[in-house]
Amino acid sequence: MLTLFEQIDKGTLWRVAGGIHPPEFKTLSNQSNIAHLPLADQYIIPVPQVGESCTLAVAVGDMVTQGQPLTQGDSFRHLPVHAPVSGLIAAIETRPSNHASGLPVLCCIIDNDHQQRLCPAMHAPLSQDDVKAMSSDEILTRVKRAGVAGLGGAAFPTHIKLKPVSDIELLIINGVECEPYITSDDRLMREHSTEIVRGIEIIHQLLGPKRIVIAIEDNKPQAIEQMTDALNHSDLPAQCARVTAIPTVYPSGGEKQLIQIITGQEVPSGAIPANLGILVQNVGTAFSITQAVYCNAPLIERVVTLTGHNVGRPGNYWVPIGTPVDHLLRCTHFKGDSESPIIIGGPMMGYMLPNRHAPLLKGTNCILAPDNSEMAPSAPEMPCIRCGECAQACPAGLLPQQLFWHAKAEEYDKAASYNLRDCIECGCCSYVCPSDIPLVEYYRVAKSALRVEAEEKKQAELAKQRFDSRMLRLEQEKRAREEKAKQAAQKRKAAMSGTDKDAVAAAMARIKAKKAAETTTTAAPASNADRSATTSNTATQDKVAAAIARAKAKKAAQQASSAVPESSSNAPEPDEVHAPVVSQQDKIAAAIARAKAKKAAQQNPSSDEHQQVEPNDVDVSNAASSTPISETEAKKAKIAAAVAKAKAKKAAQQNPSSDEHQQVEPNDVDVSNAASSTPISEAEAKKAKIAAAVAKAKAKKAAQQNPSSDEHQQVESNDVDVSNATSSTPISEAEAKKAKIAAAVAKAKAKKAAQQAPSRNADIAAVPLEAPLVHADKISQQGKAVDSAELSAAEIKQQRIAAAVAKAKAKKLAKAASAAPDDELED
Repeated sequence: MLTLFEQIDKGTLWRVAGGIHPPEFKTLSNQSNIAHLPLADQYIIPVPQVGESCTLAVAVGDMVTQGQPLTQGDSFRHLPVHAPVSGLIAAIETRPSNHASGLPVLCCIIDNDHQQRLCPAMHAPLSQDDVKAMSSDEILTRVKRAGVAGLGGAAFPTHIKLKPVSDIELLIINGVECEPYITSDDRLMREHSTEIVRGIEIIHQLLGPKRIVIAIEDNKPQAIEQMTDALNHSDLPAQCARVTAIPTVYPSGGEKQLIQIITGQEVPSGAIPANLGILVQNVGTAFSITQAVYCNAPLIERVVTLTGHNVGRPGNYWVPIGTPVDHLLRCTHFKGDSESPIIIGGPMMGYMLPNRHAPLLKGTNCILAPDNSEMAPSAPEMPCIRCGECAQACPAGLLPQQLFWHAKAEEYDKAASYNLRDCIECGCCSYVCPSDIPLVEYYRVAKSALRVEAEEKKQAELAKQRFDSRMLRLEQEKRAREEKAKQAAQKRKAAMSGTDKDAVAAAMARIKAKKAAETTTTAAPASNADRSATTSNTATQDKVAAAIARAKAKKAAQQASSAVPESSSNAPEPDEVHAPVVSQQDKIAAAIARAKAKKAAQQNPSSDEHQQVEPNDVDVSNAASSTPISETEAKKAKIAAAVAKAKAKKAAQQNPSSDEHQQVEPNDVDVSNAASSTPISEAEAKKAKIAAAVAKAKAKKAAQQNPSSDEHQQVESNDVDVSNATSSTPISEAEAKKAKIAAAVAKAKAKKAAQQAPSRNADIAAVPLEAPLVHADKISQQGKAVDSAELSAAEIKQQRIAAAVAKAKAKKLAKAASAAPDDELED
């Protein structure tokens, strides 16, 4: 089986699907040699690369020479443009572009001075030996500096194409020129075959391919002959290069189609020929490479075919880059009018020029001006009949009908899924369409939309990368600042003296004190709430204590009532006599406890209904020990007990018949001793004095009601003097009035009790009266001194409680006197 190179050497060709055979019309322009036209007065040089990879090297008002670079840039992809003539930079502005859209692009406007002054960089040609001695980088530098681009129509930078990503084994020189009307490559191969072959030698020197094929259509016999002769006289290896004639089928000149015809290999979608080890260059590009390397001449002119029946002098001409199209039409005697169509390129892949003032570009190989006989009148677009002719004619093997539907519906992503990017825009589908649908125009619009979308995504990605880079830079700068500040602080700390350290410590102390003050201020409301809760708890404890006292009083009353019937006129046993006395003491203690409970209720009136404790609910024996009370309450209880014992002693003195049985036990607490042995506040001391004075007043009143027992009702010398107790405690006028009323009520009750039981006056008189009599005596004894006395709020409350206690005791005495049997009232 023959290898690929052996098949190429034998001239084997492969058939390509699709393609058409349109009329050629090449004889209009290929019968004469390449000529020159008069130079224009003004040239327009588009510089679309400005702002991307290069900048303008000239300014308005500068004088330029022929071949002088107008742009500069360091990027490898930078493709410079040059001044085609010498003259003045008249303006740098936007002008209509040589494009189907006609959109304006930035251009340098040069006024031609017609002197043709050459750039100093352009010098005498080098010899062939000099070129062979040059390195690959030097060759590529000259090609790049000359601004050489692909002259087959794509205008891709040649210096990039000559530095492929992989090894090149096959070099194809494209001289097919399959498009109708175009003959520029044909005439160039006929007249400059030697220069083309020298360019092929330079490419071979750079890439070193194993095979070189010069492909020419079989309808150009003269070009095939000239290129074969030049190739035979070249320095290329004899078995390395050959000229191959291929069938005349449109579009066999396409890059991918030409590769498939010569090698039978198909370039994958999205790939380039270099991936297969194949490189394709146009014959015009090879000629420009020779000029750039041998003569250091930039690409400032090219061969252009001016043809069509509206052109008076059709042919091929050397035209400077940037020449306005309308100048070329005038020089070739254009026969049409302003409405006549002007097509850039051939009739199949070309486009209608919207503005004739647009300049000639490096990729412009033909200007076609057909008349009405050459171009059919524009027919309206008809609906697709799904005939399938477009699919049969497509050389790329695509589905033009599906591409059309998606492009028309602006479903560009779906069109891309049908390999829209592989379309070479050859126009075969439009040529064979019976509905006159401009399919290629739809595809171009869809491709443009996809390019815009891809560019937006690219810019968005670049913006994201810039943003991420900026955030990273800011973070690094922040860390650097923090590290710098930390190092500076360490240096300052190391260099700080003792005085400085003391100043810093003092400042820190002030800051801490300020924070502590703020914390205390914030916590103040919480402290107030705690104090309120403590007060509430204390009131609750007082009420519980009052309930316990009421239970004790009830128990004592029950014991006293059971002991009363056992009394007789006979001398009782010691234990039996002691019972009534204990009953009386308990009654006194119960009255004091009830007064305390009432005081607690007055201090917390809002919670009385929820915290009342029934006497029978509390165990008397255990309640006192199980209920914790405050130190103040304990002191009050001790004083009350001492007062009760003193009253019992006075009652015994009033009843001498039972003195031997009612003597206070040695362990009983005396009022003075109780008060002195227990450390109490000034308010408690005043309360004790007032209680003693109350007891003395009651005893005095009882003596007045029973004059026969006066000798037993004398107050002991160690008792508290009433005048001293009252004079030391100032009271208000309102309290004095209340005390008078309470005393009057107590006197009335005592008198009524004496009337009901005259025989027991001595016993009743023995029971001491309560606080209201004290106030009455104080008022009668002291007169104006009492009226002028003043009491504090606490003392006023204490006097109210004492009056309530007196009223309660008087009521109990009255009830006891009315219920006692007649035999108990006798001595």
